[in-house]
Amino acid sequence: MKRRKGIVGIEAAIVLIAFVIVAAALAFVVLNMGMTSTQKTKEAISASMGEAGSSLMVDGEVVAYYVKNPVVNTGNGTVTYNITGVKDVVIPLRIASGKYPVDLNKSKTIISVETKDSFYANVYHTAPQTASTTDIKTLINIFNNTAIYNNTNATVYFITGDGDTMLEYGEKAVLVVHFGSPLQAYDTVKIEIKPPEGSPLLVERSIPASLPSTSGAVSLG
Repeated sequence: MKRRKGIVGIEAAIVLIAFVIVAAALAFVVLNMGMTSTQKTKEAISASMGEAGSSLMVDGEVVAYYVKNPVVNTGNGTVTYNITGVKDVVIPLRIASGKYPVDLNKSKTIISVETKDSFYANVYHTAPQTASTTDIKTLINIFNNTAIYNNTNATVYFITGDGDTMLEYGEKAVLVVHFGSPLQAYDTVKIEIKPPEGSPLLVERSIPASLPSTSGAVSLG
């Protein structure tokens, strides 16, 4: 009888050890799956937060340029247009803190414009350029020499950068939007910049009631 009890004890120990090993293996699998699921959830949350917030932000004052009978260099000479109103809006841009760089390549970023009378799905006219000046009038003149004056167009100028089309943290760019039809006092304009990743940046401004008596820059805030 003692011999039989010993054998039974050894068998029970073996079975118990097997149960412990199987339980440990199952516990490892469950914990591993839990950690994997947690990591996937974290990645999904990070991705959704990145998509929810725009990487672009307005870096300062939005400025409009008001003209009265402007003289424009069309490439074939100068022409005086019988136009009065806001023909250009300049928006300074930079990357928000903690956000990823944005590719402002013409083929990847969309710039849409909505005015009182019209909506333009994409007015990105020329590829991003490098400008050595931040003077509003100079930038507008450079752009108007290349754009069709009676059409609504837009382009981006890099004021500081490394020569590529990526707007990175610490770099600065300006968006110049030219309107085919001039904006008048009390008109509202909506300009939306849609980068390849992240939420669009919507800039909405109203033209002030009081405009200069001569051509010049007007702050839109």
